[in-house]
Amino acid sequence: MTASGALVVLYDRDCGLCTATARALRRWDRHDRLELLPLQDAAASALPSVAIAGRGLPLTAALHVVDAGTGSVRAGGDGALAIAAVLPGGWVARALGAVPPFRWVVGVGYGLVARHRHRIGRWLRLEGPVCEVAR
Repeated sequence: MTASGALVVLYDRDCGLCTATARALRRWDRHDRLELLPLQDAAASALPSVAIAGRGLPLTAALHVVDAGTGSVRAGGDGALAIAAVLPGGWVARALGAVPPFRWVVGVGYGLVARHRHRIGRWLRLEGPVCEVAR
């Protein structure tokens, strides 16, 4: 079970870039505010809001972040901003995320990376054997 108020980050364990990012998030998350879960396991989650997201959303299209407390779901650039907001220094992401043009730029940037994530993973030599992110 996730800590109260934690965000459940659904990442693609079949994507080298996604898995490397999840490992980096685990290191940065000093206060255990993130629960990292492969999107492939979301539908079987014990958390109802995560299981519903796993069955009802196109998870492979973008990063999805489920707020375990409220059940709200954020995807893509909005999800990335939600993650950044709870990590050390998150006040910067919260302040900038409140500015609509900044949110738009983050969304566009996220979309570009997401569409090419497998190619980027190969360029960075992150594709290969699948490994789990330590919980």
